[in-house]
Amino acid sequence: MTGSREVVEVTVTAMTHRGAVREGNEDAFVIGALTAAGVDTVDPVVVRLLVEEATVVAVADGLGGHSAGEVASALAVRRMAERAPRSAGAGDLLREINAELYELAETDPACAGAGTTAAGLWLTPHRVSWFNVGDSRLYREDDGYLGQVSVDDSPAADRDEPGRAVDRTHLVLQALGGAARFEPVHPHTGTERFVPGGRWLICSDGLSDLVDVAEMERILAENSRDDVRAVKALWVAAMNAGGRDNITALLVRC
Repeated sequence: MTGSREVVEVTVTAMTHRGAVREGNEDAFVIGALTAAGVDTVDPVVVRLLVEEATVVAVADGLGGHSAGEVASALAVRRMAERAPRSAGAGDLLREINAELYELAETDPACAGAGTTAAGLWLTPHRVSWFNVGDSRLYREDDGYLGQVSVDDSPAADRDEPGRAVDRTHLVLQALGGAARFEPVHPHTGTERFVPGGRWLICSDGLSDLVDVAEMERILAENSRDDVRAVKALWVAAMNAGGRDNITALLVRC
């Protein structure tokens, strides 16, 4: 808490990279008013937020194999940055972005099928809420363990043992945009009271598909006081596992 105002401080350590195979990076992220899209960060960046009003920290992963996936993810994070303080909540905002992506596809043939996943935190001084659409993931660290709080919108047949990294088809059952005709979106959401001292990991499937939860837990435990080293080590682990997709990781310390 800062002064007499209702303000909380949150530190976000972020890294995004094309990986070892893809020519470009279709991942994007938003941290408050800051957005990054279509870029490679050679080292993690650290952003300190003073949260006074609704603020979003999130990852968006443009759908691979679709037209303009990078356009969809960039639009999604921009709208989160712009509209979060005035929006009624994450669900409403994600539905607005979904509708806008379909409108874009209708007006610009080059953007037909543009779609993206999204996963992140909706922060206020009193509450921490989470949301996701698609298969980007959100984990909460609790006594050295990572618990997945996001819900994978992927076929049940793609799932293996809990916590184990598996080969996936990258097929998602719902996304923001991405279909030939308008499809409504039903975001997964949850909320709890803001309690200082926690860490959350938000990532695209370029990390979670290649690095299992036990390995991520080990990396975070070994770097419990150094979030920059932790995020860089997560990226290294994904690259060492083949780096076949874009890799984005945001470590949020409340």
